[in-house]
Amino acid sequence: MAPATPLPLWKRLAWFAAIWAGSILGLGAVATLLRFWLKS
Repeated sequence: MAPATPLPLWKRLAWFAAIWAGSILGLGAVATLLRFWLKS
């Protein structure tokens, strides 16, 4: 199901940045929840 022509570089970089930012935000949210849970 891969496209015949590869995505342009900027689209690939945008996907990479979005996935990276999402993982950072997800880890931050989990860390914050754990911190609040362990404090109580």
